[in-house]
Amino acid sequence: MDFDENGLADTLIVSVVINFMLHGFKSYAGTHITLEILDETGEHTVFHKESSRDTIGKQTKGSFILCVRRRELEASSCVSASYDKFTVRCTLKKMQQATKRRCLFGSLRKSNAVLEPPKVAMVGSHTLTVRSVSELSATLRNGECIYSTHFAVGGSTWYLKFCPRWGILWLVFASKGDEMTPTTAEFSFEFEGLVNLESQKTRHTFDRDNDDFYYHLKYTGTSPTQDDRLVVRCCLAVVTPEEVRTTIPTCSTESVLTPLLSAMHC
Repeated sequence: MDFDENGLADTLIVSVVINFMLHGFKSYAGTHITLEILDETGEHTVFHKESSRDTIGKQTKGSFILCVRRRELEASSCVSASYDKFTVRCTLKKMQQATKRRCLFGSLRKSNAVLEPPKVAMVGSHTLTVRSVSELSATLRNGECIYSTHFAVGGSTWYLKFCPRWGILWLVFASKGDEMTPTTAEFSFEFEGLVNLESQKTRHTFDRDNDDFYYHLKYTGTSPTQDDRLVVRCCLAVVTPEEVRTTIPTCSTESVLTPLLSAMHC
């Protein structure tokens, strides 16, 4: 919808509609849907949306919708240049109440083994590369962004997005529908190329109502004739509920640690 002067759609709508009555289900209760748009390799998530308990119901007639901007889709390397297509993945879960069955030998089948929770990496980093800030600014409109692929740290999913016209970078805690547990993280950003600097370490708690953190990057105007590539690296550590301090990894890009920054820390 919202076609531009060239007849191209500004907004694309990806939707899934479930006809439960056709498959014998009596209600939408217990239905959970995830919609994802993958990068051009078809392996990594870039855009996603998950349903909550109240999303799927009679009012929506069993439909679930994800809207994306065409320019953001192309800028985030989701569209295959060779075939002019992109990949959508839909995952549907229908939870049913388990039927309790009486087991005469239930006490004999109980195990004394203690299952340990799966180990997850509490520290990690992720990179977003902008080949040309000026070209990206000319392609996108005000408020539109380039998105990174999703990455996992501390059992949570994160992604970066950057608005070239505003010079704002966001670290976003990806929504998990109703399973969005408040998570505290310490992180810093390193920039290389158009701007060479390292931000201060920041601690922030992410939850359903506060799911992102933005950093305003100041730089002068750019032009297509200059090399205005920008590499953004986010170094992130998830803090455990016991408030055990976790050290944020130091990125190995020494070109970011300029003598100017060394003087500023003195």
